[in-house]
Amino acid sequence: MQIITSLLLSLIVLPSFQALPNAHGNIAAFVTQEVNEQINKTITLSEGSNVRVSSISGGVTIETLDGDKAEINIKIRASSREAMERRPLIVENTPNSLTIHTQEDREGRRSGGDRGWVHQNVRLRLPKSINLRISSIGGSVDVGQITGEIALSSIGGGVEVTQAGTATQMSSIGGGATISLLRIEQGGLRVSSIGGGVEIGLPATINAELEVRSVGGGIDTDLPINVVGQMRHGQLRGTIGTGGPQIIITSVGGSVRLRRM
Repeated sequence: MQIITSLLLSLIVLPSFQALPNAHGNIAAFVTQEVNEQINKTITLSEGSNVRVSSISGGVTIETLDGDKAEINIKIRASSREAMERRPLIVENTPNSLTIHTQEDREGRRSGGDRGWVHQNVRLRLPKSINLRISSIGGSVDVGQITGEIALSSIGGGVEVTQAGTATQMSSIGGGATISLLRIEQGGLRVSSIGGGVEIGLPATINAELEVRSVGGGIDTDLPINVVGQMRHGQLRGTIGTGGPQIIITSVGGSVRLRRM
């Protein structure tokens, strides 16, 4: 009777209990203990600050507002406390910068095997006057209006940017990508390896050289483009306005639309 009582107490203390067959077909017991953490922080960012977000397993949502206050809200879930400690989330800031990233699990890479999982969702409220770089995100990315430069790469889901001052790169995006730009700088814009469709809003007064190739769907635009050569399915070369910086769009799974803002 004492043995039965001890067993029942131990099962009550454990957060979850699951019986699964092991490699020999016998039933073995596995215990999982999911842990949760929340990071809430308010900081000050000066005009023109550089913000970088990288190596996040979930999604990233960024709202923007006037002023210089920034609010950081991050939810973290992990299969165990040990898994969370092996891949800590780092938040670093100065008066003109903010960096959020997950530290690599170097020990896990060397040893292999099941090291558990960690999942983060990042929600930020940032000043509009920032420069933003986002990379290596497992989920989708949603960004409000910013006046600075944005660069996006290695995004597992879709991307939507309400408005950016300019953009240099959008690459390796699993879903579709939608962005509106106030201008194109001399370095131009390169969009490549997009799983879904691409929609780019541009000012009617923009001057640029355009090259689109390897597009799975159609190409649609309401901007005045002087086509160079012959327009073919999935390909287009032309001049917008009087020409200028290059806009190069390649390897798009869906359609491409260039719209007038």
